[in-house]
Amino acid sequence: MGLERLLLASIVAMWISPSILLPLASSEEIFLEAEGPAAESSDELWLRSGPPPRVVDVDDYGARANGCDDTEAFLAAWREACNSSDYRSVYLVPEGKTYLLMPVSFCGPCRAISITAMIKGTLEAPSNRSVWLDRNLQEWITFEGIDRLHVLGGGTLNGNGQQWWINSCKLNRSMRCVTGPTAIYFRRCTHLVVEDLEVRDSMQMHVAIAYSWNVLVSKMFIAAPGWSPNTDGIHVSNSKEVSISDCTISTGDDCISIVTGSMFVRVTGIFCGPGHGISIGSLGANNSWAHVSDVLVEKATLLGTTNGVRIKTWQGSAIAVRNIHYRNIYGTSASKVAINFICSEVVCCDGIQMQDIYLVGEGRYATCSYKNATVVQLGYSFPFCGAEM
Repeated sequence: MGLERLLLASIVAMWISPSILLPLASSEEIFLEAEGPAAESSDELWLRSGPPPRVVDVDDYGARANGCDDTEAFLAAWREACNSSDYRSVYLVPEGKTYLLMPVSFCGPCRAISITAMIKGTLEAPSNRSVWLDRNLQEWITFEGIDRLHVLGGGTLNGNGQQWWINSCKLNRSMRCVTGPTAIYFRRCTHLVVEDLEVRDSMQMHVAIAYSWNVLVSKMFIAAPGWSPNTDGIHVSNSKEVSISDCTISTGDDCISIVTGSMFVRVTGIFCGPGHGISIGSLGANNSWAHVSDVLVEKATLLGTTNGVRIKTWQGSAIAVRNIHYRNIYGTSASKVAINFICSEVVCCDGIQMQDIYLVGEGRYATCSYKNATVVQLGYSFPFCGAEM
């Protein structure tokens, strides 16, 4: 269900909570702790106090930036930055250079009290698909099991995903369907800050956050062609207290997707488009149990997207969708159907509230309808939402 094919919209505030397993609170109460790091985060955060951090430069460990594989040098520098000292470490990728990296994992826990990956240069993925397919790998750059990791610096990660896109079964039905790699994957990280990076042309998803807690993502520029399949911008799963702010995301799939196990997720100040909009789900694939709760999307602008804000569930799994508030949404729908809630006959959607909605079609009236749902309309809502018979 969702706002179908929203061409242009400015979402001033939208509260989404598809579960009643947790009590609702104000956004200030829910995200008070998550907002803390946002005011402090910057390239100079690690210089704020205490003794100076130890700087570990990948070039000092053999990285050449000449088109040859620099993976081993990057791993050697990481081991030094992660384990050589109890103090803070800076893992430096110098500015003005381009490094070729094969699939690589930077793992913790680290001895350093905190570690900053300062990516100022450009990281390039190999364009040859066999690098991943021959080893059944689905990630390019992985950070795993690290506490107090900051990844920033203004650099670029280039996934070189063109060969994955043109060989996708979504574009060429004669091709075998395979899962493409994610450009940068954060797994089991705590007190994580990711900001001021450009991630482009990923093979599939650009940024993934899984099984992590207390995460701040901000000032990211994520881009891939609008026709590139499955290139989600930021994908959140099984994570808690995640803040995503002030990002520009232009891809061929969801700008932001939030799936099962995610709680207390705040998305604010996002520019999205092209792409498929901002989504919760899909949830309940293969009759699986799924739970997402306490999600806030506010101050987002969507331009040229195929959808606006959506909650996606698989048929046959009877996912309960409850207590969803859409507020202060304005824009133009590219299709006549601007809003459509299609809910399960087994578990109806309950507690959908629409307040101060104004959506029009391109040169025509737009429609709003719902099925198997309880919808309350407050304030000024256009188009008026009626039940499907």
